[in-house]
Amino acid sequence: MADDTRARILDLAVDAIDAGGEAALRLEPILNAVGVTPPTISYHFGNRDGLVIAAQIERYTRQTRTDTAAIGRAVAKCTTSDELHTALRITWTRSLAQRSESRWRRISIVGSAYARPELAEAVAKAQDEIVATLTDILEPCRERGWLRPDIDLASTIAWHHSLLIGRVFMEHGQRHGDPTVWDQLTLDALDRAFFGD
Repeated sequence: MADDTRARILDLAVDAIDAGGEAALRLEPILNAVGVTPPTISYHFGNRDGLVIAAQIERYTRQTRTDTAAIGRAVAKCTTSDELHTALRITWTRSLAQRSESRWRRISIVGSAYARPELAEAVAKAQDEIVATLTDILEPCRERGWLRPDIDLASTIAWHHSLLIGRVFMEHGQRHGDPTVWDQLTLDALDRAFFGD
């Protein structure tokens, strides 16, 4: 029951921040919706800022968990290097085309972490988990010779992740070039980095 209560509070906090930023997170409506009293926040999160931090890291990792699981499923189906190349290319293309809101959210959370050491630590941990998970997924492919033989997977995955998040500057700028050119440059760079193509 306590875990369910915590999860419900966290979901409502995420919804509030998604709707209006951190300032929109008000404890009273959340407490009323869940049917609990203020000590429940103290028990699960310490205080409002603890709830904000927990909600921000949940916002940061939610899409990533979904994405890494989907990549894992796609890679598991591959039986050749060509199939892997196609699967990753599809994943990269979708990430470029469909993750604008997710990128913006994650950039805003990184900005919020600047003055919050606890959130900064949680973001760093989440980034480490992303890299570790994708490395675990792709390591068997490297061992089969389906990826560049000299690839440093952890470094390449961290770079890849930064590159995709960096597209936020194209999406929210006004004079940063043609998005289709950005996307093609990105796909070409990822092909070269992972496959040597």
